Amino acid sequence: MAKKKILVYGDSNTWGWVGVEEAFPSTRYADEDRWAGVMAAELGDDYDVAVDGLTVRATNLDDAMDWNAIKADMFNGAKTLPAAIAREMPLDLLIIALGTNDLKADTNRSAEDIAAAIIEVAQVAQGCGGGVAYHYDAPQVLVVSPAPVNDMPHPDFAAMFEGGKAKSEALGAALKSAAGVAGFDSFDAGALTGNAAGVDGLHMSQDQHAKLGRAIADKVRGL
Repeated sequence: MAKKKILVYGDSNTWGWVGVEEAFPSTRYADEDRWAGVMAAELGDDYDVAVDGLTVRATNLDDAMDWNAIKADMFNGAKTLPAAIAREMPLDLLIIALGTNDLKADTNRSAEDIAAAIIEVAQVAQGCGGGVAYHYDAPQVLVVSPAPVNDMPHPDFAAMFEGGKAKSEALGAALKSAAGVAGFDSFDAGALTGNAAGVDGLHMSQDQHAKLGRAIADKVRGL
C-alpha cells in the first residue's frame, strides 16, 4: 500500500514556539516534540508528514507589518496555501491549524468571523487540484481550531491580544458548526488541551503538544 501524504499548515504553535516570560524572541521545540512530529511518530511508516508552520501566520489576513525579509502578505494563509500544496503534491490530507493570530485586537474579528475565515482557507485548498505542469487531485481537508489563549503576563502580548481569550474559547464550537455546514472534518484542540499552558499564555506547552499530536493521529486514522 502506498504511503499516505499529509501536509500540516499552521502558525507558531505548529512551528513549535516555546513560550517565554519576555514574550519574544524565543526558540522552538524539537521536531519530535511539536504536535505534528508527535502525530507523525504515532502514525508510523505508512504516512509521510510534511509541516509548514510559520509564526504570525493568520487565515486570510496580511500582517500589520513586514518582518525583515518576510513581507506582510506572506503571513496570509489563504494567499500562500496554493504554493504550499503544490510543493508537496500529491497530497491525501491537508490539516489546517490556524486562527490564533486572527484574535489580535486590531483585526476586530469575532469567533464566528474567524471560523468563517478558516473555512475560506479550506475552500482555497479545494481549488488546488492540478499543480505546476502536472495534475493531482486536491487533498481532503481537516480543520483544527487552536487551543484557546490564556491570560498573558507580558504587556506587549496582552495588548496585542486584548479581548482574545473569550473569543478563542468560543472558537472551537464556532468552527465545528461552520465546518459541518461547509462539509469539512474538524477537530477542537481546546476541548482536549484546555487553554494554552505556555508561560506566555499564547503558546502550548510541550505536554499539550504531545497530547494534541496523539489525538490528531487518532483522528487521521479515522478519516
